[in-house]
Amino acid sequence: MRRICIKAESSLDYGAIFKEMIRSTPLPMIPLESLASSTVRTANKARAKLIVVLIRGGTTAKLVAKYRPTVPILSMMVPVLTTDSFDWTCSDESPARHSLVYRGLLPILVEGSAKATDAESTEVILEAALKLAT
Repeated sequence: MRRICIKAESSLDYGAIFKEMIRSTPLPMIPLESLASSTVRTANKARAKLIVVLIRGGTTAKLVAKYRPTVPILSMMVPVLTTDSFDWTCSDESPARHSLVYRGLLPILVEGSAKATDAESTEVILEAALKLAT
């Protein structure tokens, strides 16, 4: 089965698929769609080995998958902590589960971080992604 999948994937012309997806996408693109298509174009041109996407709801990762990159997409599900002054709750993992049906998406649930800023928290998550990828 593995050999069949590898053979089938190698027969695809990803460049033509990408161009057709761009051509069939209505203009003007929404900013998130523009970001996703640019991500795939850059990954293809740079011959990246992996695309890492930080997600909360999963829309960004699904849009990246839509453009059929030649590499896997590691979608890092970032938990959202909320409070009502009495209880803390964390967003559920359903966006990560839903990502399993999209081609090329590898969903990973990330541990929450108590870092002071979003930038510091992002660094922690990217370090975790690099550890998983190597």
